[in-house]
Amino acid sequence: MSNPNAQDSSRSSTVILVGGNGGMSDRYREVVEGRGLRIRHFEKKIPAAARHSLGRVAAVFVVVSMVSHSLRDHAKELASADAPVVYLRSASVSALRAAVDDLEAKREQG
Repeated sequence: MSNPNAQDSSRSSTVILVGGNGGMSDRYREVVEGRGLRIRHFEKKIPAAARHSLGRVAAVFVVVSMVSHSLRDHAKELASADAPVVYLRSASVSALRAAVDDLEAKREQG
């Protein structure tokens, strides 16, 4: 039996979510991991050592109403130049789902 928490090569891309609601982290995780990606959710602070555990960053999602400018800028620094930074108006699961679906559609196009 395989370990459902084990990371494999098909789940090598990470989505960073900055802001949002900490109580909804499990629901955010379901949406992102359901699309074959990993998620790192930073509600209020990004730890200094976070860069070392992210792997390949596919995108940075920022809930604009829930983060400071400095936190947003720090999140953008974690991503490579080709990873999009997407601003979400809402911390809702549906807003994240739409953003991840859009990201996946763009990745499939090329």
